[in-house]
Amino acid sequence: MKRLDKTGLILLTAGVVLVFAALLLFFHNRIEDKKAGENAEKTLQQLEDAMTEREAKDETDATPAPDVSSSPGMPSPAGTGSGSNGLPAPPALDMPTVHSGAYDYIGYLDFPGYGLTMPVAATWSFPALEISPCRHTGSVYNDNLVVAGHNYSTHFGVLFELQLGDIVTFTDVDGNAFTYTVRELTSVSPDDSDAVMNRGYALTLYTCNWDTTKRVTVFCERTNGEV
Repeated sequence: MKRLDKTGLILLTAGVVLVFAALLLFFHNRIEDKKAGENAEKTLQQLEDAMTEREAKDETDATPAPDVSSSPGMPSPAGTGSGSNGLPAPPALDMPTVHSGAYDYIGYLDFPGYGLTMPVAATWSFPALEISPCRHTGSVYNDNLVVAGHNYSTHFGVLFELQLGDIVTFTDVDGNAFTYTVRELTSVSPDDSDAVMNRGYALTLYTCNWDTTKRVTVFCERTNGEV
């Protein structure tokens, strides 16, 4: 009987420890999520301020911009930008960036149906991902932009909620707006990079699922606002 009591006590103690550990993990994740949201909001404000300064400087310089409207393969943006010529840079050039905090940013993503707007870092790193989603590869000008982000609710947790036909927009640092429509939602193996990189979509967004066994991936077609 005493042996059973001892075994029961051990099991009870183990159960309490597990519950306590789960609570600690839950609150840790909530704190990290809140911190990530605050970082993204602060960086977005700094990015918007830097974009405004960039626009003002372009207007002050008043330097005639090269005509890129007839460049081969040059896609027109989904909206009229606020840059000096209303067009993004030629595909031969990398995406322009502005510096904010410790990182460079290429613009911001907006999910109109979900009330979320977030900056996108020019290159990815684990520290940068704590602040905002990051470009993994590609360019909006070449219709092959791939963006990675953590699954924080204020970052790419929204990917779990997106539906086919939802609108996503990307605005570069020159104010050129590109509109996309969600065309495919899937989950792929973390090792299957080809499934993420080479599907032929203009915009690809991905994040890890909650146990990191899959990549939740959203493929978007550039539609200029037409669903």
